[in-house]
Amino acid sequence: MGTTEFVYADRSDRGKLRFTGPQRAWFLHQIMTQAFEDMATGEARDTAMITAHGRMVGYMEVVATEDALLAHFEPGLVATLPDAIRRYVFATQVEIEDVSAEIGLVLVAGPGYDEAARSVAGAVVHPTSSLGVPAVYLWTPEVAGAIEALEGRGARAAKEEELEEVRIGNRVARWGHEMDFRTIPQEAGIEERAIHFDKGCYVGQEAMAKIQFRGKVNRRLALVQAERALEQGEEIVADGAPVGRVTSAAGPRALAILKRTVEPDTNVSVAGADARVVS
Repeated sequence: MGTTEFVYADRSDRGKLRFTGPQRAWFLHQIMTQAFEDMATGEARDTAMITAHGRMVGYMEVVATEDALLAHFEPGLVATLPDAIRRYVFATQVEIEDVSAEIGLVLVAGPGYDEAARSVAGAVVHPTSSLGVPAVYLWTPEVAGAIEALEGRGARAAKEEELEEVRIGNRVARWGHEMDFRTIPQEAGIEERAIHFDKGCYVGQEAMAKIQFRGKVNRRLALVQAERALEQGEEIVADGAPVGRVTSAAGPRALAILKRTVEPDTNVSVAGADARVVS
């Protein structure tokens, strides 16, 4: 599922951090699940921060500029994730600046998105996989000007409900929905885009390696299709037993974290409504 129209959305309410200093990449490399020391300017990577036991502390998207690493994350993490990161600074040559108030963030997707985004003066282009389709974020101190430029090229403002429909249809997990402080990354299906299994030691590495190479998780991300509109939080039942809950919903389609034993094409009941596990 993709976007057939050229659209944008102002997501400036997301938290934003700027990492500078000669050890900025090394610092994130040591505390996050992703590799950062080999990032090139303009390259973007997603990452999780986890505990020693593999539970998630947060999730963020990072882009490299010539002199900084810029990271953004869900508004629900603003009160906790920056402090969790700063705990590990010690004597590291890195400076962490909260730029949430001074820099805006505009999501751009659909036909012609890339050329239009790169034409916005003064903006940093941040590729994103958050919708499951090609898209970018624009880091800009002039949100109104960026939006005017995009609209001048034919873009329209997309409602969050439209963007959620795309994300859900493409089975992409989101913090506050499929991910929270109890989640193990593999349960949300983010390992391919947010975990580097060959880099050196980091907080939680042993837990990740054990799960990936010698074990498994008991829950997994699933796409569910029903005969009526679904709602977040509704219980999902298979063979008379609860197997999970709806974590995101867009009409009759929903994402859920289900017991791993529930296979694709399984018929389930969602709060009494007939449904099927699509994937």
